[in-house]
Amino acid sequence: MQRLLLIFSCIILVILFALQGFQPQYQIPTIDQLEEDVQYTEGSGPEEALTEIYFDVDVLGVQEVTSQVLVDEFGLDSSHWSAVYGRYTNGRFGIADVFLIRPRPGHEDEVRECLETIKLSRMNLFRNFDVFGAYSLAENGSIYQRGDYYILLMIDNEEAVRNILRTYLPR
Repeated sequence: MQRLLLIFSCIILVILFALQGFQPQYQIPTIDQLEEDVQYTEGSGPEEALTEIYFDVDVLGVQEVTSQVLVDEFGLDSSHWSAVYGRYTNGRFGIADVFLIRPRPGHEDEVRECLETIKLSRMNLFRNFDVFGAYSLAENGSIYQRGDYYILLMIDNEEAVRNILRTYLPR
């Protein structure tokens, strides 16, 4: 009888210890917490936007846009901008270019001209070497302003890219 009572006590202790491992270790977020998380991601920045934009891009040869690239490859003057973000392709496998430039105060018109120069340069590159519709993407590329940035888009699914930029770049 004592043996049965001892076995029964051990079984109850094992069950109690096992059930403690199944208690939730985190809280389920409330609606207010979810809204705060959404507000936190808005305006997170151009790097995060570019990561999301290029997550599903199938075009090979994607390269980072830097100030030096704009000077060396497009012949632009770096005194017009304070920050440059973006990615562009080498053109062998099509085009998927996104340029984001933050102008220095008073240089907004010059930055818009820089983006026009990039667009014309890309059009000239693909005029005789049109791979996967790259010329029409370059020709129909759009230049616009969002917050502090001037943006040039020459990429498939431009509307989805604009939505991503709306999420990450403040007005």
